[in-house]
Amino acid sequence: MSDLESNPLYSQGKNPWVLLLALILITIGGLFLIGQVMAIITAMIMSGIGMKELTNILMNPTAYPEQRTMFLSYQGMSSLGGFIIAPLIFYYTLIKGNLRKDFFSFPKDILAIILFTVIIVFSFMIVNTVFIEWNANIKLPDTFTGIERWAKGLEDQMQVLTEFLTDFESTGYFILAVIVIAIIPGIGEELLFRGFLQNLLKRIFKNNHAAIWVAAILFSAIHFQFYGFIPRMLLGALFGYLYMWSGKLIVPVVAHIFNNGVSLFALYIYQKDLIDIDVESTEALPTVYVLIFSALFVITLVYFKNYLANIKEHERLDTRL
Repeated sequence: MSDLESNPLYSQGKNPWVLLLALILITIGGLFLIGQVMAIITAMIMSGIGMKELTNILMNPTAYPEQRTMFLSYQGMSSLGGFIIAPLIFYYTLIKGNLRKDFFSFPKDILAIILFTVIIVFSFMIVNTVFIEWNANIKLPDTFTGIERWAKGLEDQMQVLTEFLTDFESTGYFILAVIVIAIIPGIGEELLFRGFLQNLLKRIFKNNHAAIWVAAILFSAIHFQFYGFIPRMLLGALFGYLYMWSGKLIVPVVAHIFNNGVSLFALYIYQKDLIDIDVESTEALPTVYVLIFSALFVITLVYFKNYLANIKEHERLDTRL
C-alpha cells in the first residue's frame, strides 16, 4: 500500500462537511472552554487573586497595568487552548494520523526555503502597508453609518488593548509577548487554518485557490478588525499559497512567526528610541520603498514557486486529503 493510500488524512469515507463541522465545534470548545479554564487557572496562580477580582481585570484590563503580564499570559493560554489543543483533539480523535509526518516533516533544502520565505514575507510586509492605509481609511455609505460606528468603536477598543499589551516594560515581558503573539499563533493558527481548514475546503471545493481564499477570509474574520480585514486576508492568502506550493506546513508557520515577530521587534526597538518607524502606524511607507519591495516580492515568490515545483506528488499533504 502506498503512502497516499495509507495516510489516514486521505479518507474518502470521511465526509469533509462533517469533519469541517467537527473542527468548528471543537475549536469553539477549545476557545471558550479548554482555553478559558487554562487561562483562568494560570491567571489566578500568577496573580494570587480570586475569581471576582479576575473578572474585574478582564472587563477592564487597562485599568490594572500591574497585571499586564498576567493578562498577556491569560491571552496566551486562551489561544493555546483554541488554536493548538483543540485542533490536536480534532486530529487525534477523528483523523488519527501521524502529526509529524503529515504536517511537520522538514522539506529538503530547509535552510534555503526558510531564507526565501523570510524574504517573501518581509517584502510583503512593506507592500502590505499600502493596503493597511487603504483599509484603515475606508468610508462606508451613509446607509451603513451604524455599522461603521460599531466597527470603528470595536477597532478603537482593540487598538487600546493592543497598545496596552505591547507596552514593553522589560526584556522579559517582550520575550513573553513574542511567545504569546508570534509563536503560539504562528503554530496554532497555521495548523488550524492552513493545515486543517484549507485542506478540508480543498476537498469541498475541489479547487486549491478557492480553499486558500476562503480560509484566508475566515482567518482575517476571527480577528474582528474590519479596518484591518483586507491586509490580514491578503497575508492569510500568502500563507496559503506558501503551504500549497511547498506542501509543508512548517513553511507558513515560519512565515507567520516571522511576520508577527518582526512587527513586535520593530515596535520594541521603536519604544527604545532606536528607530523612528512606528509599525503601528496605518500610513503606507514611501512609494519608492513599496515599488522596490513589490519587485523583490514578485521575483522571489515566482522563484520560490518554481524552486518547489519538483516536490513529488506523494510527498505533498494536500494530495493526500
